[in-house]
Amino acid sequence: MAFSKTDLERIKSKIILSDELAKKAKVVKKGKDSWCCCPFHEEKTPSCKINDDIGTYYCFGCGAKGDIFSLYTDLYKYSFLDAVKELSSKTGITINFQENKNLNINNDVFKILELATKWFEKNLQNNSDCINYFKKRNIDLNTINFFRLGYSYNPEISLYKYLKSLSFKDEDLLKSNVVKLDKNKKIKDFFYKRLIFPINNLQNKVVGFGGRVIDNSNPKYINSPESSFFQKRYLLYNLNAAKESAREKNNILMCEGYMDVIRLYQSGLKSIVAPLGTALTENQLLLAWKYSEKPTIMFDGDIAGKRASYKSALMSLPLLTPKKFLQFVILPDGSDPDSYLNDYSFSELLKLLKKPTSLVDFIFTQSSNALSFNQTDDKIVFDKYLDDIVLTIKDNKIRYFYKNEFKNLFFNRLKLNKKSNTGGSFLTNPTSLMEKQILSFIAAIINHKSLRVFIIDNLKNANFLDKTYQDLISYLDKIDISNLSSKEIIELCQSKEIKKILNKSLENGITELFPYAGSKYDQNLAKSEIEDSVNNLNTRLSNLKKINKSLDTFVSDTNSLNWSELQKLKIEIENDQEKI
Repeated sequence: MAFSKTDLERIKSKIILSDELAKKAKVVKKGKDSWCCCPFHEEKTPSCKINDDIGTYYCFGCGAKGDIFSLYTDLYKYSFLDAVKELSSKTGITINFQENKNLNINNDVFKILELATKWFEKNLQNNSDCINYFKKRNIDLNTINFFRLGYSYNPEISLYKYLKSLSFKDEDLLKSNVVKLDKNKKIKDFFYKRLIFPINNLQNKVVGFGGRVIDNSNPKYINSPESSFFQKRYLLYNLNAAKESAREKNNILMCEGYMDVIRLYQSGLKSIVAPLGTALTENQLLLAWKYSEKPTIMFDGDIAGKRASYKSALMSLPLLTPKKFLQFVILPDGSDPDSYLNDYSFSELLKLLKKPTSLVDFIFTQSSNALSFNQTDDKIVFDKYLDDIVLTIKDNKIRYFYKNEFKNLFFNRLKLNKKSNTGGSFLTNPTSLMEKQILSFIAAIINHKSLRVFIIDNLKNANFLDKTYQDLISYLDKIDISNLSSKEIIELCQSKEIKKILNKSLENGITELFPYAGSKYDQNLAKSEIEDSVNNLNTRLSNLKKINKSLDTFVSDTNSLNWSELQKLKIEIENDQEKI
């Protein structure tokens, strides 16, 4: 769109900038200038100067500056064209949004695309197979109409013949890409027997289509060919409808496919978009950032989706700024948003969406899962890998904090790895309820003379004790403690570790949680409760082992990325950036 500088000045002259900023912060008058707390960063003392005479603002704190148009584009996330349209409407100034030469040339092409959309829509409405397909996918008629879904087959007439009957030239029809030349140089429809998903630009004009088969043939999806008006890397499916909600909520959710967008939009998520059947591009991410400071990526839970998510994460690093971040929602293996709604519910999906994973955590989790860290070489290689990806971050402040966070996560992972490998006793720091319950059994042995043999016999066959506890029970079983006092039992013990556990079992906190361990508790009741507790712990541990075995099998078959795949992705992104 083209409009004159005079038009923009007329709009600015009708707006008092301080009044606009007063909607976001308290404005204080000082001389001929006004001041307010900057809407672009947190502050308590006003540092944003407003000059209503020339319609500009400048923040001495963060350096934000501009006029009413930049306020709308930077703060409210409008595109410049949308800002002009909105403000011209508010001020009552009529602007002649003249189309430039390129759009004039394509004027007939846009008419063709619009008429083709209507033809596709009508075909779907008259096709029971298509209607039934969408019913099975839980898509209702209102949603079909909203997204203008269609079908590219009519037994009575082809799209080409229909458009020719409206006197369009072959040259323009070929430019529109709804038709193509076959091997014999004859013109035929580009899409054949496919569901049609119209793709709009930000001005709400149809610029292309996605086509999906309803049987099992391949390719499953195809898009309109690239052209001057349809370039996939600059477009996001449904952004034309999602942008207002995204701007209002300061969040935009990016999924993989058309059906994911349609189903989630129908469920109530309005700020939902998708790349057009390809991996997310830099241009698409920059486009999303115009409407949200922290877009959320929720790609499929299969290996392809995880790969696309991880590639997007690495791709975003050089583009990050203090106002441009990224976060992720991770679906279960094999799930996509549409299937997740079928298998679970919308409320369950909302729980996932409310707890997104940060960019740092996502990159670290996905990459660290690819190595075992059992070997020193693995640790060195991974540490170098983290250093390399951090170096791609251009913003110095973000690079500093991300590097520290990666190092902290790596250090914690190594500590956890070391702890699990050593199999160290968990008794020295009894913080969990289960640990304290085990200590309560030891306390009961000490405090209830008549139950000592009974409790020891039960614990000898328990499957929930680690080696240290097993040694303790073996020790008590070997010596005659039937007539010893609690003090004598402890003094007799030569092992410092066992003595430490015996003392810890007699702390007040143990008997407060498990009264049966106390010396004044009825011994018959204590016997019954201890027997039940030991049986419960044995059952719980047996079930847990079964679950862990299932999880081990699940993990071995899971769709996690391997180390070589991560290395390839890094090189892939570097090559993509060299091409730009």
